[in-house]
Amino acid sequence: MFWQQLLQTVMAPQDRDAKAGGTESGHAVEPSKDPSTDPVSDVSAALAGAAPLTVIVTNFHTVQGTAFERDLARLLVRTPELSLIVETRSVLEIEKVQLSTGLDVYVVDADDLTFSSAEASQFHEGTPLAAISDELNEHFQGLPITHRTARLATQGSLAPAANLAEHIIARVTDMVLVESVSARDQLQKPAVARLLTVTLPLNHFDAALVRALVPDQELAPSIRILLENNLLSSTNASLGIRYSYRPIIKAALTRKMAAEIASCKAQTLEAAAAFELARKQHSPAFDYAMTNKDYRQGTNILIQSGLLLFADSAKVLQRTLPRIPKTQLVKYPLLTVALGIIYNGDQRTRFKGLEHFALALSATQLLGKSVPPEERVAMGLARAVALRMTGQFKVAAATSRTALKNLNELSLADRDKLRIVETISLGQWGLTLLLVGDFNSAEKALQQSVATGEIADSQQAQYFSMSLLAYRHAVDGDLQTAAMFAQLASEFSFHTTDMELYQKTPLAVALGMIELGRLQPDAAAEHLKTVISETATSEFWGRLRVIEAHIDLLRGQAGIAAGRLTVVLGRRRDLPALNPLDATALLVLHADLLLTGGNASGAGAALAKLPSKNPAAIITRARLSLATGNPAQTAELLSPKIAFTTALQSVEARVLLTVARLHLLPKESLRTDLEMISGAITALANHWPLVMLTASDRDLLRTSMEKMNVPYPGSATLPEEIIPVKLESIALTRRESTILATLATTGDRAEIARINFVSLNTVKSQLRSLYKKLGVASREEALLVAHQENLLN
Repeated sequence: MFWQQLLQTVMAPQDRDAKAGGTESGHAVEPSKDPSTDPVSDVSAALAGAAPLTVIVTNFHTVQGTAFERDLARLLVRTPELSLIVETRSVLEIEKVQLSTGLDVYVVDADDLTFSSAEASQFHEGTPLAAISDELNEHFQGLPITHRTARLATQGSLAPAANLAEHIIARVTDMVLVESVSARDQLQKPAVARLLTVTLPLNHFDAALVRALVPDQELAPSIRILLENNLLSSTNASLGIRYSYRPIIKAALTRKMAAEIASCKAQTLEAAAAFELARKQHSPAFDYAMTNKDYRQGTNILIQSGLLLFADSAKVLQRTLPRIPKTQLVKYPLLTVALGIIYNGDQRTRFKGLEHFALALSATQLLGKSVPPEERVAMGLARAVALRMTGQFKVAAATSRTALKNLNELSLADRDKLRIVETISLGQWGLTLLLVGDFNSAEKALQQSVATGEIADSQQAQYFSMSLLAYRHAVDGDLQTAAMFAQLASEFSFHTTDMELYQKTPLAVALGMIELGRLQPDAAAEHLKTVISETATSEFWGRLRVIEAHIDLLRGQAGIAAGRLTVVLGRRRDLPALNPLDATALLVLHADLLLTGGNASGAGAALAKLPSKNPAAIITRARLSLATGNPAQTAELLSPKIAFTTALQSVEARVLLTVARLHLLPKESLRTDLEMISGAITALANHWPLVMLTASDRDLLRTSMEKMNVPYPGSATLPEEIIPVKLESIALTRRESTILATLATTGDRAEIARINFVSLNTVKSQLRSLYKKLGVASREEALLVAHQENLLN
C-alpha cells in the first residue's frame, strides 16, 4: 500500500508539471507493513530527472522489521531527486533506523532523540541498571538503542554492584561488535582491516587524509564496505565528505583491534596532525598532537594557528590540555598559559588558573632564550599575560616593552613565519600597556597589531585590536576618536559571531563609555548587558563597574550605585587582579558616590587612599572643595602644572578651575578659558566633565558663556542635580563622640567598653553607627576623617 501511494505521489506532480511547469511538492504518506516485491526500482525510475520531491512518512513507528527501512535507504541512494522526512512517536525506532540502516533521518524536535538523565532513569526503572542509569547515559551519549541493548546485557550473571557499570558497558560493546562486525566476513579483508587500524584513532576523516596515511591502497571499496555495514556515518563538510564512526561502534572496534591500533597509533596521529596542519585545519591537528602527547608539535600548531585556537576551538583546548602532566607543562609555557586562561574563565577554577599562570612564569624563566625565534615571541606573550593575570602589572608592562623591542629586532624572514602570532601578541602587549596607563606605547602596539593582522588576513585579531583602540580612546575621554575605531571594529562583527565573550568585552565597554559621554544611560546599559556577566572573571571587571555606576548616576539612582559598589568591593578577593588604571577609577568613583550622597567627609577619607599627587585624586579633591563652597582651595589645587593621565582629566580640571575662578575673578577675564572648555568638550564629544558640577556651578558656567557669546556645550539631557545643594556635615551623638575619643587611644573593643562603662555589644553598635556616619570601614580611616573634620577637639 505504501509503495503504491508513493508511486502515485511521485507521478502526481509530474502530471501537473506537464501542464503548468515543475514545482517542488511535499506529501504525507502512510507506510504499509506489506510492501510489493521490488518497488524501489519503479519509484526510482519514475523520479529520474523529475523536480525535487519531499515525502513525509507518517506513523513510521508502526513499521516492524528492517526490510522496509533498507528499501527506503536504497531508494534514497538511487534517487537524488527525493528527500524523506519521517514522523514517529518512538525514539527507539528512530535510533534503530539510524544504527541499522545508516539512513539519514530528519526529525522535528531532534533533541527528543536522546535520553535525558530522567528519561534514562525511567527506562531502567525496576531493573538492576536503575542505580547506574546516569553513568550509562553519559557513556552511551543518550542513545536509546544502546540503553535497550544494555537491558539485554543484564541477562545472565552480573558483576558486583561496584563494577556493574563497567561490566554492562563491556557487554554492550561486545554485543554491538558481534552484531556489526564479527558476523561479516568481508570486514576481515586486509585492506579494510588496515583502514580501520589507521582511522579508529581519529575523530573523523576524509578521503584526502586517509590517502596521506595509506598512500598505497585503493580506498573507495573499503570505505564503501564500512558504509554498507553501518560502521561509518558521513556528512558534507567544507573539504568534501567527512566520515566518522558511530560512538558505540568505535568503542567496540577499538577494543577488538587494540593490539593492531597500538602498533601504529603514534605514527598515525603524528602524520594526521602534520597533514591537517598543512591544510590549515588547526583544530584537529592540535587534537591529534595532544592525543599523541607530542606537546612540542602541539605548541607549534598553536603558534601556527595564530593562537586563534583560543577563540575558534576552545572545546578542543578544554578537552586536551587538562590531561597534560605538570611535569610536562613546565616545559611548554604557551600550553600552560592556554590552560590557565581556560581555568580563569570559570569563577570556580579561577585560582587554579592563577596557579598555571605562575607555572608559566617559571617555565619562561627556565627556558630563557634556548628556543626558536617564533617560540620566543609566543613566550613573551605567555609571560606578559601570566604576569597580568597574577596582578604584576608593572612587571607585565616592562615585559611587554622588552618583547616589542625583541620583536622589532627579528629578521623579516622570521617575522613572516608568524604574522598572526605577531598580531595576537601585539594586541595583548598593547592591552597590558593600556591597563597601566601607558596610552602612547599601547597605541603604537595596537596600531601595529591591526596592520600585521591585515597582512595576515586575520579578521578576529584585527577586530580585537581595533576594539582595544576604541577602548583606549574611550578611557582617555576622546569619544570622537573612540567612536571612529568602534565603527571600524563593528565592521568585523559579522565574522566574530563565534568569538568568546572576553574578546567582545572591550568594544562593548567602549560603546558604553561613548553613550555615557553623550549622556544616554539607557543606550550605555544596552551595550553593557551582553558582557556584564563577565564581571566575575574578566580583566575588565573594574571598568564595567565604573560604567554601571555612572549609568545609575545619570538615572538619578546614586544610592543603588553605592550599594552595588559596596557589594563588589566586599568580594574583591574573589575577583581577578585589578589593574592600576581601574583601581584608581574605582577609588575616585567611591569618593564621587559619597559626595553625591551628601557625605563630603567620607569622600575626603576615600580620596586619602590615593597618593596625594595622583591626577585623578587632585581633580576629585578640587571637585569636593568647589562643591563645599571653597573655590579658592579648588584654584589652589589645580593651578600648579599637573601631568594628567588622560585627556578627560585635563578637560575636567580646566572646567573646575574655570568655575572656581568665575567665583573669584571678573568673568570677562576668563573668555579664553571658557572658549577652551567649549572647544575641548565639543572636540572630544564628551559631556561628562559637566555632569559632576553642582546645579548652581553649572548655571554659573552656562550664563557666563552666554554673556560672552561662547557656545555652551551642555546638552538638554544633563541631569538637573547629582551633587546635593547642601552637603551634610558630620554630627555625632555624645556617646559616639566619647567612643571616638577612646578609639584614638586604643583599638581594643573590650578596653573601650571597660573605659566607658558599657557592654561590648554597645561598643560594637556605636562603632557601626560611627563608621557609617564617617563613611569609613576601619579605625585608621575613622581617625583620619576625625582629624580632618576636627571631631577630636
